[in-house]
Amino acid sequence: MHGIQQSRERGRDLLECRRCEARFPEGTATTDGWHYVCPECGEGRGIGDGLRRS
Repeated sequence: MHGIQQSRERGRDLLECRRCEARFPEGTATTDGWHYVCPECGEGRGIGDGLRRS
């Protein structure tokens, strides 16, 4: 289980918030793998909408 958490923290890709321009691993922006929210500002939502891959 610890390995899964580390994988989620590192994420597969880096994301960038279009609102606050924060960059972070994909895994820190989701709890279920389907819904994404910027962990910095909470306003950037959804890959392709408020978040983009960097």
